[in-house]
Amino acid sequence: MHSHPEKVRLTIECSPDEKMFIKMLAAKNRSTISEFLLSFARKQMPKQCGQHCHREHVPNEETKKALRDSRKEKGKVFSTLDEFWKAMGLEPNAAS
Repeated sequence: MHSHPEKVRLTIECSPDEKMFIKMLAAKNRSTISEFLLSFARKQMPKQCGQHCHREHVPNEETKKALRDSRKEKGKVFSTLDEFWKAMGLEPNAAS
């Protein structure tokens, strides 16, 4: 993999089964794992701010609360992999 000077690496921890499922979903969409996962985030990214944006972004109250909660390790915990996939808006058995 070639590093792009304007890109950074993001690590996601998951089980081997989750990785395999994500890889299958990406292949089904004819994309890499990175492109597949970024496609969800890009739908919610501000449109007015491009790759080379240098303006300061001030988080709103909802974002500030989410950041505080994440630092306190509060957040959604899933009991099963199926619950996780459903929360992500994906059918757990879509690849089978």
